[in-house]
Amino acid sequence: MMLNVATIEAVIFDMDGLMLDTERIALACWSQALEMHGYQVDPAIGLGMVGLNSRDSAQWIRQTLGEDFPVDVINKTSNELYLEAFSRGIPTKPGLFELLDKLESLSIPKAVATSTRRVNAEKKLVLAGILHRFAFTVCGDEVRAGKPEPEIFLRAAEGLGVTPGKCLVLEDSDPGVRGATAAGMHVIQVPDVRLPSDAIRMIGHPIVPDLHTVCALWINQ
Repeated sequence: MMLNVATIEAVIFDMDGLMLDTERIALACWSQALEMHGYQVDPAIGLGMVGLNSRDSAQWIRQTLGEDFPVDVINKTSNELYLEAFSRGIPTKPGLFELLDKLESLSIPKAVATSTRRVNAEKKLVLAGILHRFAFTVCGDEVRAGKPEPEIFLRAAEGLGVTPGKCLVLEDSDPGVRGATAAGMHVIQVPDVRLPSDAIRMIGHPIVPDLHTVCALWINQ
């Protein structure tokens, strides 16, 4: 793995699909909302929303299903189902707490850069018991351009007071990897519901199975 973690001064975490095992829940809720309104669509269309903020997700749906598709109605129902689902608890990804503990033992500051709106992001981070473990958080409704643009990552680095080239971004999605790369940061991808595309693999960044593997980089340095 071509990454020397000794040069890393801060770590920026994506949230859904990277720390929280919520992408499957979101996709299930969207499928359920479609059925409730009498629609059936290719599951690949739902996967196309992974990593995007709500504005860009809606644009993606309109581009693929047409301007007449009732995006707002479907999304409203999907969001209601999703909020109900995660109010019962938030599942976390394997290795998350091990990694957080390790970074804290080394006094490496951490931020969250998520496409999710702040009102929902903070609720989920609180339910998962990890909001207090991050020094800074940037959310999808707080940037002009969402992933794959670099703005959200540059904002996170600025909030931590660390130059982009000394930041490591942890992402599950292709848009997140593109954004982190455009920001001039190191990036490790931990795929979730969608495997990296061939184009993303050409970047040559590390792709690992879980956060345990990421943690091992510091243990083995």
